[in-house]
Amino acid sequence: MKKLKLKEKIKPQEYDYYFGKPRIEMTGRECLVDGLQSIVEYSNEKIVVSLGTQIITFSGYDLRINSFTREGAVVEGNIISMEFTS
Repeated sequence: MKKLKLKEKIKPQEYDYYFGKPRIEMTGRECLVDGLQSIVEYSNEKIVVSLGTQIITFSGYDLRINSFTREGAVVEGNIISMEFTS
């Protein structure tokens, strides 16, 4: 069995999250929501999504869901606030 030298330590994976768990990533005017179970409410000013045990409410204007898959969705627009409830 080969021993690891200090320089050969195992590096953490690029994504440091657990698969199957909700994940949120915000960049500019977009917010990626992985782990989405359903859309509860949808309008230009408010989008409410369910992650199972948590609900996320996006408030703002010109809001829309740009892409929607089994894994998640991308909320796009002028997001003013995000509220997390359980």
